Amino acid sequence: MADDSSPIAPVGSESQPELDTRSPVAVPGKRGRRPWSTMLLREWAALRYPDARLVEQLRLGPTQAKLLGVEVSPALEAALRVENWYADGVLVLPSEVLIIEAKVKATPGAVGQVKFYVRQAFATLDLQRYMNLPFTPVVLFAEDDAAVSQFCRNEGCRVEIYTPHWIADYLTQVQFRTRL
Repeated sequence: MADDSSPIAPVGSESQPELDTRSPVAVPGKRGRRPWSTMLLREWAALRYPDARLVEQLRLGPTQAKLLGVEVSPALEAALRVENWYADGVLVLPSEVLIIEAKVKATPGAVGQVKFYVRQAFATLDLQRYMNLPFTPVVLFAEDDAAVSQFCRNEGCRVEIYTPHWIADYLTQVQFRTRL
């Protein structure tokens, strides 16, 4: 059980030390890919939960992965065993812990990711002090696809739709770039 110096603080808590997180996958720039889903997550969290601290890319794990029938160096095998998973976002609220997977395009695969992350969250030391709260899997989409949203709900995930002002940029630069 974590003590009061846990790196994740619920809404209204004064203590908010650093967490074991990582930066978004890509940095915006001339040659870099924009972190669209990270931008989506940040904007949604700021609007929906303005008093909560969004923890991005929270380390969950480690895995128990191994290779079968192939020998690799001990260093590679050790690295495989301690590889981690990262939730896009975590919000600790007074009544629940939200584990969030953000996707601009609604995709049914987000369900598997976020449900796996919830499982991993139960074994994450930084979250042990919140085991008395329900852990809620949340998929956040910028695009609403009724069939995907219903599938996610049927699988036990909360569905949040937030369409940002920059969606046209995403559609032209990413989703439909080969069609336009």
